[in-house]
Amino acid sequence: MKKLFTVLVACFLLLLSALPVYAAGGKVTYSGNAGNFVFEPGSEHSLTDLFPNFKGVMPGDSLTQKITVKNDADNKVKVKIYMRSLGAHEDSMEFLSQMGLTVQHSDDNTMAYMFDAAANETAQLTDWVCLGTLYSGGEVNLDVTLNVPTSLDNEYQSKIGYLDWEFRIEEFPAEPGDPEPPQTGDNFRMGLWLTLLISSLATFLILLVWRKKDREKQENAVYH
Repeated sequence: MKKLFTVLVACFLLLLSALPVYAAGGKVTYSGNAGNFVFEPGSEHSLTDLFPNFKGVMPGDSLTQKITVKNDADNKVKVKIYMRSLGAHEDSMEFLSQMGLTVQHSDDNTMAYMFDAAANETAQLTDWVCLGTLYSGGEVNLDVTLNVPTSLDNEYQSKIGYLDWEFRIEEFPAEPGDPEPPQTGDNFRMGLWLTLLISSLATFLILLVWRKKDREKQENAVYH
């Protein structure tokens, strides 16, 4: 039984180690409340900071993080969500001009570049770009990559760069036949791991009961 228990614990730890680890990302949520957006996670630098992973960068770094844009309004509306860049703040212009920034939009398991330029520019996001039509619970993901050159001078130590991104929506009434709110893949994966865990525990209990009954049979056979 000790060996069996050890094996089951090892299998459980192996399952946990296989769970994906996600870096913190940014979230832009349309709440449906008077057209408001909620920006997370925010920081000491800005309440609407979307880039928790782009802190303490070093020369030669290439950092990527995900920004999730979600429609959290009720199921009576669908929205088109747009974004654009206003570029860098004036006091960040020189600093961010030395870094490369790319923004990729995921759509049906494909990735398309929305932006690929120096971080201080507006480039392909100068005008409003539609991220898609989102029904209640729908979301799109943006993969943002910041490339820091190895030649970045020490004079920029502790420098903070500010980018301005704007989001706007067009709201439409939902119509019969529109898609139901989607179930996210994260929930599916978590359900799968919980099922595997419960199955492992159930197997352990079944083996434990079987072992106990087997021992009782052996004891009865010796007694008679």
